[in-house]
Amino acid sequence: MAMAAAAAAALFGRLKELGCPALDGVYLSEAKDMQKLLCAPSPHRLDILEWICGSVSPAHRKQLSSLGESQSDLKIKAMANLGYHLMLCRANDLDLIEGKVSAQEQLHFLEQLVAVIPAQALSAVESFQEIGRKNEAFIKQVFTSPYLQSVLNPECHPWPSDIKGLLLREDVLQERSLLSVTSHEETLLEASKELEEVVAALQDLRKECPFLHGDPAGADASSGHATALQTLRLMASDFSQLLVAFSQVYERQLQQHCERLAPVLSCLGPLVQEVHLGLQLCVQELQALLQVKETSECIVNTVKQKEQGKRFWSGNAKATLSSKLEELQQKYKAIHAALKKCQQP
Repeated sequence: MAMAAAAAAALFGRLKELGCPALDGVYLSEAKDMQKLLCAPSPHRLDILEWICGSVSPAHRKQLSSLGESQSDLKIKAMANLGYHLMLCRANDLDLIEGKVSAQEQLHFLEQLVAVIPAQALSAVESFQEIGRKNEAFIKQVFTSPYLQSVLNPECHPWPSDIKGLLLREDVLQERSLLSVTSHEETLLEASKELEEVVAALQDLRKECPFLHGDPAGADASSGHATALQTLRLMASDFSQLLVAFSQVYERQLQQHCERLAPVLSCLGPLVQEVHLGLQLCVQELQALLQVKETSECIVNTVKQKEQGKRFWSGNAKATLSSKLEELQQKYKAIHAALKKCQQP
Protein backbone atom coordinates (compact mmCIF):
# COMPACT_ATOMS: atom_id res chain seq x y z
CA MET A 1 0.00 0.00 0.00
CA ALA A 2 2.85 2.41 0.83
CA MET A 3 4.51 1.77 -2.54
CA ALA A 4 1.22 2.32 -4.35
CA ALA A 5 0.65 5.59 -2.47
CA ALA A 6 4.17 6.81 -3.32
CA ALA A 7 3.66 5.91 -6.98
CA ALA A 8 0.30 7.71 -6.97
CA ALA A 9 1.91 10.82 -5.49
CA ALA A 10 4.64 10.79 -8.16
CA LEU A 11 2.05 10.33 -10.92
CA PHE A 12 -0.10 13.12 -9.49
CA GLY A 13 2.88 15.47 -9.51
CA ARG A 14 3.74 14.49 -13.08
CA LEU A 15 0.18 15.23 -14.26
CA LYS A 16 0.38 18.60 -12.51
CA GLU A 17 3.61 19.36 -14.38
CA LEU A 18 2.03 18.42 -17.71
CA GLY A 19 -0.86 20.79 -16.97
CA CYS A 20 -3.76 18.34 -16.83
CA PRO A 21 -6.91 20.54 -16.92
CA ALA A 22 -8.85 18.00 -14.85
CA LEU A 23 -6.51 18.75 -11.91
CA ASP A 24 -6.88 22.54 -12.01
CA GLY A 25 -7.89 23.71 -8.56
CA VAL A 26 -7.21 20.27 -7.03
CA TYR A 27 -4.77 20.53 -4.11
CA LEU A 28 -4.00 17.32 -2.23
CA SER A 29 -1.25 16.81 0.32
CA GLU A 30 -1.79 13.23 1.42
CA ALA A 31 -0.57 10.39 -0.79
CA LYS A 32 -3.63 8.31 0.15
CA ASP A 33 -5.96 11.00 -1.20
CA MET A 34 -3.98 11.12 -4.45
CA GLN A 35 -4.22 7.33 -4.73
CA LYS A 36 -7.96 7.46 -4.13
CA LEU A 37 -8.38 10.13 -6.81
CA LEU A 38 -6.37 8.20 -9.43
CA CYS A 39 -7.46 4.64 -8.61
CA ALA A 40 -11.04 4.81 -7.27
CA PRO A 41 -13.84 4.63 -9.89
CA SER A 42 -15.28 8.11 -10.42
CA PRO A 43 -16.20 10.52 -13.23
CA HIS A 44 -13.26 12.73 -12.21
CA ARG A 45 -10.85 9.83 -12.74
CA LEU A 46 -12.36 9.18 -16.20
CA ASP A 47 -11.84 12.86 -17.09
CA ILE A 48 -8.16 12.57 -16.11
CA LEU A 49 -7.76 9.37 -18.14
CA GLU A 50 -9.57 10.95 -21.08
CA TRP A 51 -7.13 13.88 -21.07
CA ILE A 52 -4.15 11.49 -20.92
CA CYS A 53 -5.48 9.47 -23.89
CA GLY A 54 -6.18 12.66 -25.84
CA SER A 55 -2.65 13.90 -25.17
CA VAL A 56 -1.19 10.60 -26.39
CA SER A 57 -3.26 10.46 -29.59
CA PRO A 58 -4.90 13.55 -31.18
CA ALA A 59 -7.18 11.27 -33.20
CA HIS A 60 -8.59 9.73 -30.02
CA ARG A 61 -8.94 13.23 -28.55
CA LYS A 62 -11.29 14.16 -31.38
CA GLN A 63 -13.18 10.88 -30.99
CA LEU A 64 -13.58 11.29 -27.23
CA SER A 65 -14.58 14.95 -27.48
CA SER A 66 -17.30 14.05 -29.97
CA LEU A 67 -18.95 11.74 -27.41
CA GLY A 68 -21.28 13.16 -24.80
CA GLU A 69 -21.28 12.60 -21.05
CA SER A 70 -24.04 10.02 -21.36
CA GLN A 71 -21.86 7.93 -23.70
CA SER A 72 -19.32 6.99 -21.06
CA ASP A 73 -19.40 3.33 -22.14
CA LEU A 74 -18.22 4.27 -25.62
CA LYS A 75 -15.49 6.46 -24.12
CA ILE A 76 -14.28 3.58 -21.96
CA LYS A 77 -14.16 1.25 -24.98
CA ALA A 78 -12.28 3.87 -27.03
CA MET A 79 -9.69 4.34 -24.26
CA ALA A 80 -9.29 0.56 -23.93
CA ASN A 81 -8.81 0.37 -27.70
CA LEU A 82 -6.04 2.97 -27.47
CA GLY A 83 -4.32 0.97 -24.73
CA TYR A 84 -4.62 -2.14 -26.88
CA HIS A 85 -3.00 -0.39 -29.88
CA LEU A 86 -0.17 0.78 -27.61
CA MET A 87 0.17 -2.83 -26.32
CA LEU A 88 -0.45 -1.71 -22.75
CA CYS A 89 -3.59 -3.76 -22.14
CA ARG A 90 -6.14 -5.99 -23.85
CA ALA A 91 -9.03 -4.61 -25.85
CA ASN A 92 -11.54 -5.99 -23.34
CA ASP A 93 -9.81 -4.65 -20.20
CA LEU A 94 -12.75 -2.38 -19.41
CA ASP A 95 -12.33 -2.92 -15.65
CA LEU A 96 -8.85 -1.43 -15.89
CA ILE A 97 -10.22 1.70 -17.56
CA GLU A 98 -13.09 1.99 -15.06
CA GLY A 99 -10.75 1.59 -12.09
CA LYS A 100 -12.09 -1.71 -10.79
CA VAL A 101 -8.77 -3.56 -10.64
CA SER A 102 -5.96 -3.29 -8.11
CA ALA A 103 -4.27 0.07 -7.54
CA GLN A 104 -0.90 -1.33 -8.56
CA GLU A 105 -2.19 -2.37 -12.01
CA GLN A 106 -3.94 0.96 -12.53
CA LEU A 107 -0.88 3.01 -11.57
CA HIS A 108 1.36 0.91 -13.80
CA PHE A 109 -1.04 1.44 -16.73
CA LEU A 110 -1.29 5.19 -16.09
CA GLU A 111 2.49 5.57 -15.76
CA GLN A 112 3.01 3.85 -19.09
CA LEU A 113 0.39 6.06 -20.74
CA VAL A 114 1.90 9.24 -19.31
CA ALA A 115 5.37 8.11 -20.41
CA VAL A 116 4.36 8.17 -24.10
CA ILE A 117 2.80 11.65 -23.97
CA PRO A 118 4.81 13.79 -26.42
CA ALA A 119 6.36 16.68 -24.55
CA GLN A 120 5.26 19.32 -27.08
CA ALA A 121 4.37 21.85 -24.40
CA LEU A 122 8.02 22.21 -23.36
CA SER A 123 10.34 24.45 -25.32
CA ALA A 124 13.76 23.35 -26.53
CA VAL A 125 15.54 25.31 -23.77
CA GLU A 126 13.33 23.74 -21.09
CA SER A 127 13.97 20.29 -22.51
CA PHE A 128 17.74 20.79 -22.38
CA GLN A 129 17.47 22.16 -18.85
CA GLU A 130 15.45 19.12 -17.77
CA ILE A 131 18.07 16.78 -19.28
CA GLY A 132 20.81 18.75 -17.54
CA ARG A 133 19.05 18.48 -14.19
CA LYS A 134 18.61 14.74 -14.59
CA ASN A 135 22.26 14.26 -15.54
CA GLU A 136 23.40 16.38 -12.61
CA ALA A 137 21.26 14.36 -10.20
CA PHE A 138 22.63 11.11 -11.63
CA ILE A 139 26.25 12.28 -11.27
CA LYS A 140 25.61 13.35 -7.66
CA GLN A 141 24.08 9.97 -6.93
CA VAL A 142 27.11 8.19 -8.39
CA PHE A 143 29.73 10.25 -6.57
CA THR A 144 27.92 10.17 -3.23
CA SER A 145 27.37 6.43 -3.38
CA PRO A 146 29.17 4.50 -0.60
CA TYR A 147 30.03 1.79 -3.13
CA LEU A 148 32.04 4.09 -5.39
CA GLN A 149 35.36 3.55 -3.60
CA SER A 150 34.83 -0.21 -3.44
CA VAL A 151 34.26 -0.21 -7.19
CA LEU A 152 37.36 1.89 -7.89
CA ASN A 153 39.53 -0.07 -5.43
CA PRO A 154 38.19 -3.63 -5.29
CA GLU A 155 39.48 -5.95 -2.60
CA CYS A 156 39.55 -8.91 -4.96
CA HIS A 157 41.71 -7.93 -7.93
CA PRO A 158 40.79 -9.70 -11.15
CA TRP A 159 44.35 -10.88 -11.80
CA PRO A 160 45.82 -14.40 -11.95
CA SER A 161 47.90 -15.63 -9.00
CA ASP A 162 51.22 -15.40 -10.91
CA ILE A 163 50.65 -11.67 -11.61
CA LYS A 164 49.38 -10.69 -8.16
CA GLY A 165 52.92 -11.00 -6.71
CA LEU A 166 54.29 -8.55 -9.26
CA LEU A 167 51.47 -6.12 -8.62
CA LEU A 168 52.03 -6.15 -4.84
CA ARG A 169 55.79 -5.37 -4.98
CA GLU A 170 56.75 -1.94 -3.60
CA ASP A 171 58.72 -0.81 -6.62
CA VAL A 172 55.89 -1.85 -8.89
CA LEU A 173 53.38 -0.05 -6.65
CA GLN A 174 55.43 3.15 -6.81
CA GLU A 175 55.69 2.94 -10.57
CA ARG A 176 51.98 2.29 -10.77
CA SER A 177 51.21 5.30 -8.57
CA LEU A 178 53.38 7.54 -10.77
CA LEU A 179 51.85 6.13 -13.90
CA SER A 180 48.36 6.51 -12.47
CA VAL A 181 48.99 10.21 -11.65
CA THR A 182 50.42 10.80 -15.10
CA SER A 183 47.61 8.87 -16.78
CA HIS A 184 44.98 10.79 -14.76
CA GLU A 185 46.47 14.11 -15.86
CA GLU A 186 46.60 12.98 -19.49
CA THR A 187 43.05 11.70 -19.25
CA LEU A 188 41.87 15.02 -17.81
CA LEU A 189 43.66 16.94 -20.55
CA GLU A 190 42.16 14.73 -23.25
CA ALA A 191 38.71 14.94 -21.68
CA SER A 192 38.88 18.74 -21.39
CA LYS A 193 40.04 18.98 -25.00
CA GLU A 194 37.20 16.73 -26.20
CA LEU A 195 34.74 18.74 -24.09
CA GLU A 196 35.90 21.99 -25.68
CA GLU A 197 35.51 20.45 -29.15
CA VAL A 198 32.01 19.25 -28.31
CA VAL A 199 31.05 22.69 -26.94
CA ALA A 200 32.37 24.34 -30.09
CA ALA A 201 30.43 21.89 -32.27
CA LEU A 202 27.26 22.54 -30.26
CA GLN A 203 27.73 26.29 -30.66
CA ASP A 204 28.10 25.86 -34.42
CA LEU A 205 24.95 23.72 -34.53
CA ARG A 206 23.10 26.28 -32.44
CA LYS A 207 24.05 28.98 -34.93
CA GLU A 208 22.84 26.81 -37.81
CA CYS A 209 19.52 26.11 -36.03
CA PRO A 210 18.11 29.50 -34.94
CA PHE A 211 14.69 27.97 -34.35
CA LEU A 212 16.04 26.10 -31.29
CA HIS A 213 16.59 29.27 -29.25
CA GLY A 214 13.65 31.24 -30.52
CA ASP A 215 9.93 30.97 -31.04
CA PRO A 216 9.28 28.38 -33.76
CA ALA A 217 6.24 30.36 -34.84
CA GLY A 218 8.47 33.41 -35.52
CA ALA A 219 10.92 31.56 -37.75
CA ASP A 220 11.02 31.86 -41.49
CA ALA A 221 8.25 29.66 -42.76
CA SER A 222 9.66 29.52 -46.29
CA SER A 223 12.86 27.81 -45.12
CA GLY A 224 11.04 25.14 -43.16
CA HIS A 225 12.44 26.20 -39.76
CA ALA A 226 8.95 26.63 -38.37
CA THR A 227 8.19 22.93 -38.62
CA ALA A 228 11.64 21.40 -38.08
CA LEU A 229 11.44 21.41 -34.28
CA GLN A 230 7.92 20.00 -34.27
CA THR A 231 9.06 17.27 -36.67
CA LEU A 232 11.96 16.35 -34.40
CA ARG A 233 9.66 16.18 -31.39
CA LEU A 234 7.17 14.02 -33.28
CA MET A 235 9.96 11.67 -34.40
CA ALA A 236 11.25 11.38 -30.83
CA SER A 237 7.72 10.67 -29.59
CA ASP A 238 7.14 7.99 -32.24
CA PHE A 239 10.50 6.39 -31.46
CA SER A 240 9.66 6.34 -27.75
CA GLN A 241 6.32 4.68 -28.48
CA LEU A 242 8.02 2.09 -30.69
CA LEU A 243 10.48 1.29 -27.90
CA VAL A 244 7.66 0.86 -25.39
CA ALA A 245 5.72 -1.34 -27.80
CA PHE A 246 8.76 -3.49 -28.57
CA SER A 247 9.53 -3.94 -24.87
CA GLN A 248 5.95 -5.10 -24.27
CA VAL A 249 6.09 -7.58 -27.18
CA TYR A 250 9.49 -8.85 -26.06
CA GLU A 251 8.38 -9.41 -22.46
CA ARG A 252 5.09 -11.11 -23.42
CA GLN A 253 5.95 -13.07 -26.57
CA LEU A 254 9.61 -13.04 -27.63
CA GLN A 255 11.47 -13.50 -24.35
CA GLN A 256 10.41 -17.09 -23.86
CA HIS A 257 11.73 -17.97 -27.32
CA CYS A 258 14.99 -16.07 -26.90
CA GLU A 259 15.83 -18.00 -23.73
CA ARG A 260 15.64 -21.40 -25.43
CA LEU A 261 18.77 -23.44 -25.98
CA ALA A 262 20.33 -23.60 -29.41
CA PRO A 263 19.10 -26.55 -31.50
CA VAL A 264 21.35 -29.61 -31.78
CA LEU A 265 22.28 -30.26 -35.39
CA SER A 266 21.98 -33.84 -36.64
CA CYS A 267 25.01 -35.77 -37.92
CA LEU A 268 23.00 -37.28 -40.81
CA GLY A 269 23.82 -34.50 -43.27
CA PRO A 270 25.93 -36.58 -45.72
CA LEU A 271 23.36 -39.39 -45.64
CA VAL A 272 20.57 -36.96 -46.47
CA GLN A 273 22.64 -35.63 -49.38
CA GLU A 274 23.17 -39.16 -50.77
CA VAL A 275 19.46 -39.94 -50.44
CA HIS A 276 18.64 -36.68 -52.20
CA LEU A 277 21.04 -37.55 -55.05
CA GLY A 278 19.53 -41.03 -55.36
CA LEU A 279 16.03 -39.55 -55.54
CA GLN A 280 17.14 -37.15 -58.25
CA LEU A 281 18.55 -40.06 -60.33
CA CYS A 282 15.32 -42.01 -59.82
CA VAL A 283 13.29 -39.03 -60.99
CA GLN A 284 15.49 -38.74 -64.11
CA GLU A 285 14.98 -42.46 -64.91
CA LEU A 286 11.25 -42.11 -64.48
CA GLN A 287 11.24 -39.14 -66.82
CA ALA A 288 13.21 -41.17 -69.39
CA LEU A 289 10.71 -44.04 -69.13
CA LEU A 290 7.89 -41.58 -69.59
CA GLN A 291 9.53 -40.30 -72.76
CA VAL A 292 9.95 -43.91 -74.04
CA LYS A 293 6.27 -44.58 -73.38
CA GLU A 294 5.23 -41.41 -75.19
CA THR A 295 7.51 -42.31 -78.14
CA SER A 296 6.06 -45.85 -78.40
CA GLU A 297 2.51 -44.49 -78.29
CA CYS A 298 3.41 -42.06 -81.04
CA ILE A 299 4.84 -44.91 -83.18
CA VAL A 300 1.74 -47.06 -82.61
CA ASN A 301 -0.53 -44.21 -83.63
CA THR A 302 1.56 -43.61 -86.75
CA VAL A 303 1.34 -47.30 -87.73
CA LYS A 304 -2.41 -47.33 -87.18
CA GLN A 305 -2.78 -44.26 -89.34
CA LYS A 306 -0.72 -45.94 -92.06
CA GLU A 307 -2.80 -49.12 -91.84
CA GLN A 308 -6.14 -47.41 -91.82
CA GLY A 309 -5.29 -44.63 -94.22
CA LYS A 310 -6.10 -45.05 -97.93
CA ARG A 311 -3.47 -44.34 -100.56
CA PHE A 312 -2.66 -45.05 -104.20
CA TRP A 313 -0.74 -48.23 -104.89
CA SER A 314 -0.28 -49.52 -108.46
CA GLY A 315 -3.72 -48.70 -109.77
CA ASN A 316 -5.94 -45.66 -109.80
CA ALA A 317 -8.10 -46.76 -106.86
CA LYS A 318 -7.22 -45.91 -103.26
CA ALA A 319 -6.87 -48.77 -100.79
CA THR A 320 -5.72 -49.31 -97.26
CA LEU A 321 -2.65 -51.32 -96.39
CA SER A 322 -4.70 -54.15 -94.87
CA SER A 323 -6.98 -54.42 -97.91
CA LYS A 324 -3.94 -54.33 -100.21
CA LEU A 325 -2.29 -57.13 -98.19
CA GLU A 326 -5.48 -59.21 -98.44
CA GLU A 327 -5.56 -58.62 -102.18
CA LEU A 328 -1.95 -59.71 -102.52
CA GLN A 329 -2.67 -62.73 -100.39
CA GLN A 330 -5.59 -63.75 -102.66
CA LYS A 331 -3.42 -63.32 -105.76
CA TYR A 332 -0.68 -65.45 -104.16
CA LYS A 333 -3.19 -68.19 -103.38
CA ALA A 334 -4.54 -68.09 -106.93
CA ILE A 335 -1.03 -68.30 -108.45
CA HIS A 336 -0.12 -71.12 -106.07
CA ALA A 337 -3.25 -73.07 -107.04
CA ALA A 338 -2.53 -72.53 -110.76
CA LEU A 339 1.02 -73.85 -110.36
CA LYS A 340 -0.28 -76.99 -108.62
CA LYS A 341 -2.71 -77.66 -111.52
CA CYS A 342 0.08 -77.25 -114.06
CA GLN A 343 2.27 -79.73 -112.23
CA GLN A 344 -0.41 -82.43 -112.17
CA PRO A 345 -0.18 -84.94 -115.16
